[in-house]
This record gives sequence, C-alpha cells and structure tokens, in this order.
Amino acid sequence: MFSTKKTLVAATVAALFAGSAMAMSDSSDSNSASGEKIDGKYAADYKEIIEKADGKYLDAKVIEAILGKDAAYGRDGLEGKLDPANPYSFEVDDSIDGGNHGNAQCKIPAAFTEVHDSAAKHYYNDSDFVAYGFGTPIAESAVAKWNITVDGDGNGLPDPSVGMTVEEGGKVYVQFCGMCHGEFGEGAKGYLPLAVDESLVASDPYDPAPMKTVGNYWPYATTIFDYIRRTMPFWTPNAPFIGDKGYLGITGYILQSNYVPMDDEGTELEDDTFFNSEILMKMNKYMKNQGNFFCDHRPVIHNERCMTNCPDNEVGDGKGDIHNYRQARRLPDGTPQYNVPQRMHEDPPGVGHAGM
Repeated sequence: MFSTKKTLVAATVAALFAGSAMAMSDSSDSNSASGEKIDGKYAADYKEIIEKADGKYLDAKVIEAILGKDAAYGRDGLEGKLDPANPYSFEVDDSIDGGNHGNAQCKIPAAFTEVHDSAAKHYYNDSDFVAYGFGTPIAESAVAKWNITVDGDGNGLPDPSVGMTVEEGGKVYVQFCGMCHGEFGEGAKGYLPLAVDESLVASDPYDPAPMKTVGNYWPYATTIFDYIRRTMPFWTPNAPFIGDKGYLGITGYILQSNYVPMDDEGTELEDDTFFNSEILMKMNKYMKNQGNFFCDHRPVIHNERCMTNCPDNEVGDGKGDIHNYRQARRLPDGTPQYNVPQRMHEDPPGVGHAGM
C-alpha cells in the first residue's frame, strides 16, 4: 500500500489535512507552536516532535506526545485512529492509496509520509552520484535481472505461452526444492512444510501454534510465484537454469499439493495441466485464507525491559515465580514444537517430524 512517489506523498498530506487545516493557522510558526492541536485533539507540531525523535514516529513516547496518553492506547486509541485528522489514522481517502487491495482497512497514516519526505529530501540523482571509492553504481543490465515484481493483481506475470505441465513442475520441484521442503511439501531437514492440511484456528491459547503453509495461510497465488522466483533456491535465487517456465511449474506443483481449486466447482490441477500465468490467475481468487487478512488497529505499545526488582506480573508465570515459565518453542507437555530440535541443530536432519 505504501508508495515512495512524490505525488502520492503530496496527495496524502494534502488530503489528510484538507478537513483539519482550517483549524490550524497558515503560519508555520503557529502550526509548530507548543501546545496547539489539530481540531483540539492532536499535536499540531507533530512533524517537529517526530524530527526531534530522529524520525521514530512509532516510538511510544512520540505517539503519546502527538496523540496524548489517553488517546494513544486502549479503546480510545483504537477509535481515535478512525478519525482522518489523526496523524496515525488508518482511514485515509481511497483516492490517496488507490482504494482497497485485499486489505480493506490499510491506509497511509500522515505521520508515515514524513519518512518518504525525508527520503526524497536526501535522495541523490544516480547520474550525479559519486561513490568516493566505496564501490561503483550498479549497471542497468544488472538491475534489469531483478525487475521482476509480480503483485497480487498479477501485474508482471510471464506471457501465457510460458509454462509447463504440473507433472513437469513436480520434477523441477523435487530437483531444486524437495531436499529442504520434502518431495510432497511435507518439510524436510528442519525446513518448514509447504503443504500441511492444518486449520489455523486454535481454541486454546496453550495449544501448539498451527503450522502455516501455502494452502491455509498464503493470500495470493500470484505472489507465491513472485516469492519463489525472487528467493529460491536460497543459494541462487532467480536462477536462469530454472527460468520463468520452471518457476511456474514449481508454483503449479505446490498449488496442486495444497488442493487449491481452479473454479467454483472445485476443479483441481491435473498432472497434465499446462500451468501458466492464466491458470495461476484463475486460482488466485480461490486461496483459502485470502479474505482473512486485515490491518491490526491495536495501539503500538513498547514496554520497557525490566532487569531487576520487576513487578510480579512481568516475572515467570506472571505471579513472581522465576522458576515457573513456559518456553515458546515447547508444547504444554514439554515436548518441542514441530521441527524445533532440527532447526536448533539439536537433532540430526530428518523428514518432517523427527523420525517420521
């Protein structure tokens, strides 16, 4: 949702304060005067507050200075962020951020635009930049290799003529991915699985954390392809010997392993299905968890670390017993969570769960 374009930044600032600017003097001196507020609620000199804090606009003390302590936390903090005049508001007009893109409540808070303003202010033109002995500017041909972004809407996908059958994709997957993720996506050598059928809903907070995989967690099929091509194999991502057709084949095999359908009737990929960008786009709308992502409106709270003479609620079991605590990487019965011994190099590598 963020953009570094100057036009977006300018539009954001202008639109955010279109309704509240009348309550603020046109004088920069009065705007930055200590104690003045936007619509009587938020510190008018929030820019200066952020600058004095070295740009740490999400620091708890900075938030309190801008919003006031009561308006920074709890229910008041949540309701306050629904006010477009709030510098930390999530309710910017759709015309600024381009509308809803799967995250219906994600907007660009005014305070965040200061980061883009600062970046633009200190930006150096590549044609004039001098490295002063610390390397040389990267060649355009080298940059082009990584100009491969694919977004949730499918922009940037390869031509539909590029692809391979799911069966062929499975062979590429086994060759380059199976040694870490298992031949069927079950996980191997301590690396997380890609295709475990497990619900993300847990009824007990002490239950083990559900395993997040492509089928039950990932929101967009298009960005699976983008991520795999951009980052895998980890020793040589965007590998030319795999190519776009190979990465599409790998993506198709992973989607098939997660039983992602292609249509309303639930039709699944067959081994002889030619998997290309068109099939990928059809499957994009059937990702199981796509509609369950949202912006977290809870206020940002940074607790100060306590090292000595700490209150009981911050010690051990929350009652002051330093010997009674729960390790995050262990289940309630004391046994380790999935693959933890392998990932911590306490057990030899195996496939999936230790010994399975």
